[in-house]
Amino acid sequence: MDFWTGLYLMSFLNMACCLPESSYTVHLNTLSFNAAQNRCLPRNFLTNIPKEEEMAKILKTIWDKNNKTATSFWIGLKRNKGDCFRKDLPLKGFSWTVDSSTQSDVKMWKKEPSDSCTDIRCGLLSVKYGETAATSNGFVDATCKQEHPFICKRNVTVTCRPPDILGTHDKISYPNDTDTCYVHCGSGASFTLKCSKDLVWTVFDNKNMDISQLCLECKKGYRRDESGSCVDVNECEESKPCTHRCLNTEGSYKCVCSDNDKDDCDGSKPPTTDLRSNDHSNVNRGKSVLTQPTSLPDDVTTSETDVHVEESAGDASNIIVPVIIALLIFIVLLVIVAAIVKGCIRRRSTKPSRRKAEAVALNGSSSMEKVNEKEET
Repeated sequence: MDFWTGLYLMSFLNMACCLPESSYTVHLNTLSFNAAQNRCLPRNFLTNIPKEEEMAKILKTIWDKNNKTATSFWIGLKRNKGDCFRKDLPLKGFSWTVDSSTQSDVKMWKKEPSDSCTDIRCGLLSVKYGETAATSNGFVDATCKQEHPFICKRNVTVTCRPPDILGTHDKISYPNDTDTCYVHCGSGASFTLKCSKDLVWTVFDNKNMDISQLCLECKKGYRRDESGSCVDVNECEESKPCTHRCLNTEGSYKCVCSDNDKDDCDGSKPPTTDLRSNDHSNVNRGKSVLTQPTSLPDDVTTSETDVHVEESAGDASNIIVPVIIALLIFIVLLVIVAAIVKGCIRRRSTKPSRRKAEAVALNGSSSMEKVNEKEET
């Protein structure tokens, strides 16, 4: 039998076997009639005594207080201004404040009440103490401003309204304990609610909790505790999400790869790199790489190797760029030298032709022949 099946069964047995019973509370602090009446509210009222059996219960409650000094107690008996003494009625013109009834099976007054119709009068229960019990000494009237102890009676018809709770849940209450309610949420959380004196449901041991939110889910990384508050879930202890070391944070967790909390591991799997499948591995061939101590984790060694690969690639780029620039400058110089040589050759080959043309122009053909002879000789 599970927990909630047992509660339902107990509730049924309570309804079948037990009936709600009025209870009485004796207050020994002294107050005026109106102040005592307000002190009893809202769950109680100044007691009425419509039947003899109730008188017996009240006297027993007074005796159980184990205080034999208080002999007069305010009860809910009052005669308003304008109401007069009525000898023909059991309460002599007084009425019970809870329901304005003027009837009672208790037909005893210690002395006749005042017959004035112009004053407001309030009623007291006078008691005397014997060796084994307290007994009634009858009713007496007094001005309502006097201060006396008082007796409250529980109002079984007044209780908290059913609690208004959001979210999926079950509620269980007992007819003989209307001040207690049990709530079982769809999430599996269970809470005990108490009805306060102000007729407000509160979570047991947490009066400030808003009960309407009890069965609503908390935001991610939180859950409700027994008092109904959203508290952080320690994922590191419950689900072991990290391969190496786990740090619980507010609403989440953090995986770390070493004792240094700043070395984050992304997610639950620490990052690893295999240089054998790395496209840049050829760059590092033929170069010495510092070997890491074998005691360190594999992922730390690998990450530092990646740094060496990146540095090697950077060194290669620093060499290639100057070489390319030097080659370009060399090519330009070659082009310039070739152009100069070609110009010189062209200039040398055009000199004889230019001389012949000048000779013809100046001396005619004879001069030309002399020139030719000179060239032949």
